[in-house]
Amino acid sequence: MNQPGEKRDRWNVVLAEDNDDHALLIQMALEKATSVPVEVRRARNGEEAIDLLSQGLPDLLLLDLKMPGMAGHEVLERVKGDPELRSVPIAVLTSSDRDEDVARSYGLGGNHFITKPESPAELERKLRALLKNLSELAEIRRGSGELTPTAVSAVDPAAFQASTIVRWAMIAGILIALFLFARMTGVF
Repeated sequence: MNQPGEKRDRWNVVLAEDNDDHALLIQMALEKATSVPVEVRRARNGEEAIDLLSQGLPDLLLLDLKMPGMAGHEVLERVKGDPELRSVPIAVLTSSDRDEDVARSYGLGGNHFITKPESPAELERKLRALLKNLSELAEIRRGSGELTPTAVSAVDPAAFQASTIVRWAMIAGILIALFLFARMTGVF
């Protein structure tokens, strides 16, 4: 049975992580975080990550910042600057919790920033939330789900125009009342 919001038969993930132990823990947490199979293609550095992305777009790139050769921020910059690759969701998964790394990652186009937690259970929880979020976003992009009718009614041009006219009329009434009050009290 799929998790809420999960309508897929598998996850295809590129994991850019140079530490073998971390990579194994992340892969195990990914597999526990979802009820569907997870195909993980691993890159040990930034160059390998770019190569794997070029071979086929994944559902997600999990990106460590501190890797030999091309580091994570450079990978992020290259991926988001490439028209063929920029649509790949990128979650930075790193041991850093520095504000500068968080800000730079989002500034370069990263979609998520996760500091590697101490416990495998916490990592699994964070990855479950990430995958659920990505599934829900994919569902919205497909135009399915309960959001379509709400979006249509919220953008009804006639209702929007009428409410705008009412707001302006109320503002005009308040301004006139303030002007009359100021005149009567001798302010001007």
